[in-house]
Amino acid sequence: MKNKKIYIILILVVIVIVGTLFYFNDSATEEELKVRAFYPDAKKISLVKDISDDLFITMNMPAVRRAYEVDGVIKAYVVNCVGYIGPIEVLAAVNHEKNELIGIQILSHTETFRYAEHIDADWFMERFKNMKADKYLNLAVMDKESPQDIVQVTGATVSSQAVVNAVNAAIGAYQYKVHNNEMDMVLDVVPQEMWQQDTNSFSISWDTGSIRINTDGLKEYESVEMDVILINTTGTKTEMRVKGPTIRDVLKTEGLDLEDFEGIGISGRDGYYTMVDREKLEAGEVILVWEVDGKPLNDEEKPMRVAIPKELGPYWVKMVSNIDLYDKISTKDIDNMYIFDELIVDIEPYEYEYYGSRDKSIEVGKILRKFDYVDENGLFTMGASDGLIKNETISMVRNRYFIKYEGDNAPMNIGPAFKLGMNVKEMTHFSTTKDAVIFPEQMKKVVRIKEINGEEGLNLEDVLLTAGMRWQDDKRFVALSVDGSQSFFDMEELVSSYLVYKDGKTSLYINDTLIVEKLLRIEKL
Repeated sequence: MKNKKIYIILILVVIVIVGTLFYFNDSATEEELKVRAFYPDAKKISLVKDISDDLFITMNMPAVRRAYEVDGVIKAYVVNCVGYIGPIEVLAAVNHEKNELIGIQILSHTETFRYAEHIDADWFMERFKNMKADKYLNLAVMDKESPQDIVQVTGATVSSQAVVNAVNAAIGAYQYKVHNNEMDMVLDVVPQEMWQQDTNSFSISWDTGSIRINTDGLKEYESVEMDVILINTTGTKTEMRVKGPTIRDVLKTEGLDLEDFEGIGISGRDGYYTMVDREKLEAGEVILVWEVDGKPLNDEEKPMRVAIPKELGPYWVKMVSNIDLYDKISTKDIDNMYIFDELIVDIEPYEYEYYGSRDKSIEVGKILRKFDYVDENGLFTMGASDGLIKNETISMVRNRYFIKYEGDNAPMNIGPAFKLGMNVKEMTHFSTTKDAVIFPEQMKKVVRIKEINGEEGLNLEDVLLTAGMRWQDDKRFVALSVDGSQSFFDMEELVSSYLVYKDGKTSLYINDTLIVEKLLRIEKL
């Protein structure tokens, strides 16, 4: 009898374990199952983990997020392109033998019912079936005039173009990875000229809804009028008198409270983006400007521009297309501080040409992949020697976002959507929620300095605090060199610790004694 009970218990345990494994396996492979639906007879389907590491794809098909190898050939691609309201994620499957699309599926999107009711309808998806995968697709308004034309969803031109862009990015990546053909660049945002028809409205979106406001509607909200000074990071100043409602008052009228959100993301029609966190929202108002110096906005600023009187130029977004409200932003608790030079030693630099200057740059996404954990709900924070602090969302900096580390104003963030003067120049550091990276040459401009063996020593306590690390009085730290050697120290030693940067290498001194050469990082224990 006892043996029977034991057997029954064992069987139940096995059932629970197997059921749990099946549950997690199903959950983990939900996307893979959607891929398999296009390839029901495939023997093996596996995720290609390094597709975004390919520099050609990163620069020319930035919409590509993931890919799947099907029986040894990379045939399925997950691509993401920004539509009318936000990102549209598409799965595109290719028939390798016929060199044509099997079909596509919309995995997710944030387009509103009003503007893109049929963007994921079966009949629209059908239009992509059996299209040739050796040429890019074109968007047609009413009638199909060539074999590669896709007729848009009526009234959803921008959303339709975003889907076509996403599929074209998949075609370009497929041709490059499978056939070694380098096709033309495909943008992950809809070209600016397509937005010209909608220069009179912008959207405000949050997790559970969105609203669209046109310029006439914006004037109906209670407006403020004040004199402000726009200061760009190049030092240029522009005085202006602006008029428009505050984001706080607009949300209040719509039944929302700005205090319920941790930050807002502001995007322009040209692809430029900035993040305004709670601290900045509490420090001053964000004005949604519809009039400057008594005149309506010009075409290059419509439908609305933002003025944030207490912040520098990078926060003053023009031609605003949408504002995203974030109800969750993870707080920072930095455990590691890296030295930039040593962190990127095995990353191949990209010669980025920016305003006529070609300089060595590193894609931020490749740096993020070096960290053990990156919180997608956290902020990517950049600090400059002039005191500017700028935040971006992690998703914004993963692709086509670079740090140039040589040339004028370096280190500086650059990218296709960055106009000169809207950058964080002479950067001292940047950070995620857990990891910070410093540039010692710029950091020495903002921390205490002490002479160490004839060289400038940077006070380590100041460096860590500037980079965003915080700790309790009983904390210990460890310094790790590039060769893996470690040196432990406590709070008492921290106040007497200095970094010496020379010839691209950083050394740690405690009480004027050399402790670590070729420092890679400081870790909080």
